[in-house]
Amino acid sequence: MIKTIIIDDEFISRNVLAKLLDLQCPDVEVIKECTNADEGKLAIERLQPQLVFLDISMPGKSGLDMLKEIDDINFEIIFVTAFHEYTIQAIRFSAIDYLLKPVDKSELVQAVDRVKEKVLSKENKEPVKTFLHNMQQTQLNQEMQLCVPGVKGFQIIKLRDILYCEADNTYTVLHLAENKKLIASRPLMDYESLLQDASFVRIHKSYLINIQHLKEYQKGEGGTAIMSNGKHLDVSRRKKEHFIGYMKQFFKY
Repeated sequence: MIKTIIIDDEFISRNVLAKLLDLQCPDVEVIKECTNADEGKLAIERLQPQLVFLDISMPGKSGLDMLKEIDDINFEIIFVTAFHEYTIQAIRFSAIDYLLKPVDKSELVQAVDRVKEKVLSKENKEPVKTFLHNMQQTQLNQEMQLCVPGVKGFQIIKLRDILYCEADNTYTVLHLAENKKLIASRPLMDYESLLQDASFVRIHKSYLINIQHLKEYQKGEGGTAIMSNGKHLDVSRRKKEHFIGYMKQFFKY
């Protein structure tokens, strides 16, 4: 059983989530429901849960404020929140699970299944640190950090250090500053979806580039994108129109 605490100021939200967990997630045991961040922090310290469902926005002290006060975050977190684009982006970059209110039962089950894998594998808590960092960047996407999953766990990198991403079957090679590379155990299409609002654009079935590292575009059938490291990347005919439109919007010409 996964010992679980729910922290949410809304009674209905807590009650619905607890009932859904009871019906849909038999491996989860709710050991405490808390109405605010201070009560939640005390319950975490006393009961040592493996999983916390945490509302981000609560009156007074927020869920984020509570996390900053905890020295050793040795539990998994699933955020439960009303939609806020920037907050969701920060969560996704950090590889942490979240649920939007009202909670969908199928999404709940999927999130809990992912948490069970993390609990069993005893993954580190870098994603939480990354999320807290990202929430401090206040709209500066390129200053955000990205949790990159690999065979041995996560590595943390800044978006600004990614020059481009290259498809490698079901993996993605991230080409970084100073000629460094990082292999991620996720396909390129995942990163296209994840980074589309952070100055990244798909130019080819094999390439997703950070537009901030684009130095030159050379015309051609599809054309060629020349990156800040001097690498020449093909632009496919299918992606050319979208790419040029993205460039015009980004560089204001």
